[in-house]
Amino acid sequence: MGRQLVLSGELTFIDLADLLQMFNANAESGVLKLTSKYSEKPGVVYIFEGNPINATLGGKSGEEALYALFGWGEGRFEFSLEEFPKEKVINKSAMAMILDALKMVDEGEIEKLGPVQFNAEKPKDKGGGISLPVIRGPAFSDYMYLADEEEFRPGDRIIEQGRHGNWLWVVLEGVVKIVKTTRQGDVTISRVGHGAFIGSLAALTRPEHARMASAVAEGKVLLGVIDTRQLISDLSGLSEDFLNLIRGTENRLNMISNRAVALKFSKNSMAGLPREIKPVIRQGDSVTKFFAVEAGTAYLVQSSGGNNTFLGALEKGDFIGHLPFFKHEHEPEMAAVFAASGLKLSIVDTDLIMAEYEKAPTLVKNILEYNSVCVSVITDMTSRNVL
Repeated sequence: MGRQLVLSGELTFIDLADLLQMFNANAESGVLKLTSKYSEKPGVVYIFEGNPINATLGGKSGEEALYALFGWGEGRFEFSLEEFPKEKVINKSAMAMILDALKMVDEGEIEKLGPVQFNAEKPKDKGGGISLPVIRGPAFSDYMYLADEEEFRPGDRIIEQGRHGNWLWVVLEGVVKIVKTTRQGDVTISRVGHGAFIGSLAALTRPEHARMASAVAEGKVLLGVIDTRQLISDLSGLSEDFLNLIRGTENRLNMISNRAVALKFSKNSMAGLPREIKPVIRQGDSVTKFFAVEAGTAYLVQSSGGNNTFLGALEKGDFIGHLPFFKHEHEPEMAAVFAASGLKLSIVDTDLIMAEYEKAPTLVKNILEYNSVCVSVITDMTSRNVL
């Protein structure tokens, strides 16, 4: 019997637990394949007469692999009718596996796959604070962009704040700390892992661009060196509006990173916000348009749990509003926009932006998504005073 695809869809619509219950109720036999952009390897579950009899995920198999797949909150699934080995490696019933797995997810025993990895135990870092989560990028598959690999030992400084350089890396193994140096001392603003990018696209096109933070190997780290010549060539084929969008995303990340450090050493969460300002977009407003800042300054303020936090200022070259592929928790859902007189905005054609995004090189899209996730996580850590 050849492979016959009978069901496919998104895990955000129907998750693994619901899928297994459905196959169990109908006593189905077949192969369930799960894929995610955050996993280099697919997950495969072999189902016989309604019960999972084996599963594989990378080097894992059996119950270990199936339990791990319950942590996949996003991705795609395909169920097909095909021949497969009938050896029974998993001896528990489908319902027993589901109940055990859901309990393990609730108790943090199963890692949730996605852009952010939280430690279940929330261990303390060496400074006595809560250990920051590890931010990951999509599973790296653009090996045509890799020019070399470099290994770093614990404590090695990969890049140094304030220095110049246009190298760009992707984390293949290990965790890297992103550190801001201030007069009051060093502040770790994020920890990044597999699929994360070290360096910025701005450094590729602007020789005068200085590194905004240092990158330090937390343990043993393996980095892939991006072929910047290939990447620059691909960037040259993008429109100026799309390039401005990339720059704006990196500006946003630098803005919230700097603000996070400032708030760490200040008891006033609204320090630096001018008094004579008026709301442009209120938090929670339904905003369908996307704007570029042409002149003046816009200020972001987040209201959460009865507290207001000034997140930073946006100036010429930045943008305001929402695009589907951005994950940052700012305006309009999670922050309001204020402005003094002199703010000038222009409307950006989102249809053109989205069309160009769909055709953009995967590496460029991955960098955009990764930067956007970093903005979201650092904002959350800042508003909860975790840094």
